[in-house]
Amino acid sequence: MADYDTYMNFVDKMCKSGDISTFKSVPEYTYMLEHVSYKEGLAYLDTIIEKTHITINDIYTFCNLNDSVGSPTRFQYDFGLASPTSIRYILHAHLILTHMKSLEMTDNNIVELGGGYGGLCLAVHYFAEKYGIKITSYTIIDLAPIGRLQDMYISKVNPNIRFTTIDSNTYGATIEDTHMFLISNYCFSEIANEHQKRYIHTLFPKVAHGFMAWNNIPVYDFGFSCRVEAEYPPSNYSDYNRYIYF
Repeated sequence: MADYDTYMNFVDKMCKSGDISTFKSVPEYTYMLEHVSYKEGLAYLDTIIEKTHITINDIYTFCNLNDSVGSPTRFQYDFGLASPTSIRYILHAHLILTHMKSLEMTDNNIVELGGGYGGLCLAVHYFAEKYGIKITSYTIIDLAPIGRLQDMYISKVNPNIRFTTIDSNTYGATIEDTHMFLISNYCFSEIANEHQKRYIHTLFPKVAHGFMAWNNIPVYDFGFSCRVEAEYPPSNYSDYNRYIYF
């Protein structure tokens, strides 16, 4: 919790100042997010090229878009300068949208647990139409200061995206939608077990499908019949990293 307190306090102070121009390169933020290495970015890029139909132009365009705010550390790749984190968001958006397509889901009410600064929300919206996916609603559940950052960030990068932020203290109790598609990108498996139980009790009955990038702890039965596969490309952060589809 001390790690999250440091992260939350930094974001709270930043949002109150109204200046989010450099947060992606500040150590008080990058220990938590925006810390994918150049080498990992290269592996993600190779995987995207090998396993998807995403074009180099779309990779370049999305990375420029996501990197336009926050001054991230960027590296030179074959297609140009980019933050490795932006490249990873593209791969994870592909995994999510491909899963939705396999479920033949035409209207998608998405709920994301722990949205960071909103990069994955941005990527899913950017690529959705290219996969024939319609996003009906997008809700992010997060700590209140982080929700303010998401509002500020996405309104600057793409003000056309419509989404809602909800304080994580509610555990999704205020959500009225059902049959939702859940996204958790290295969040659910990191939070304390007591919070996991609250989400399972409060939010998960409103969920029908989903995708999780899982780390930190062994995969356990959290209420859905799942397909589990090893994370690819493998990262160095946890022996438990998996992709989970349900």
